[in-house]
Amino acid sequence: TIRASAPISWDHASELFHAAVTVLRTLGWAWRWAEWWVKWGDNWEPLIEDHQNEADMTDEELKKVPSTPESRCADARRCRLAAFGAALRNRDYDKESGDDKAPLERALKAVLSTPSLVGPLKSKEIDFYVTWLALAYHSKSSQLFFCDDKIPVANDSFCLHTADGSPKFELGERPLPGKNRPEKGVFEPTVDEVDDFLTDSLPSLRVHSEGKKKWKNLKSPEHGSEPNTPNHPLDGSSVKSNNANEGGETSEEEFLE
Repeated sequence: TIRASAPISWDHASELFHAAVTVLRTLGWAWRWAEWWVKWGDNWEPLIEDHQNEADMTDEELKKVPSTPESRCADARRCRLAAFGAALRNRDYDKESGDDKAPLERALKAVLSTPSLVGPLKSKEIDFYVTWLALAYHSKSSQLFFCDDKIPVANDSFCLHTADGSPKFELGERPLPGKNRPEKGVFEPTVDEVDDFLTDSLPSLRVHSEGKKKWKNLKSPEHGSEPNTPNHPLDGSSVKSNNANEGGETSEEEFLE
């Protein structure tokens, strides 16, 4: 609870809270974009102060974290990024009493302790972000788009795991991230769970080109916008269909509308 006498102002607290909602909402889609991040990484936008010149700064000063698809794959599995996104989407931390406390905070801390994903953060910074992200979760804001407010997605194709056909957007048989205490450090013991990291799981889709429908294989950025760009055709959040939900299928024509 924020008191009027606290050092932080109400305006500042409001800004922090809404920023936390935005970040947590993005993490709620990690069940999908984790695969893209593993394969292609992210665009680096360093925060430069007015007195700094990026050209004169070292990678360490710019807080760049070198990574490869293989190292990002290991990082995503260690912090259980995709499973965490599915758990957030369905508010699985509300299903058992107490899971929205320590288990949620442990899961958040694991993600925030992954430098290749969030950059090099100090321990106090991680604790600060965990506090505000947990507050955002507890708020049950409709702007999180979790549980009853979640955006429907397709129940086929790239929304299902290639290995067993289980939905990526649900935990299913996967254990709740953060439920098990870490043996040491901040990461829980290794979990053997299904994922589509570094697999050719992106489907072939028929797309419009000069008024004609052609088949194009969208496995690489060479064939169009990268999957981590807005409104990419493979972004589950951009599916436009009246009957696209987690209980039904979406036809190709509806998907490509």
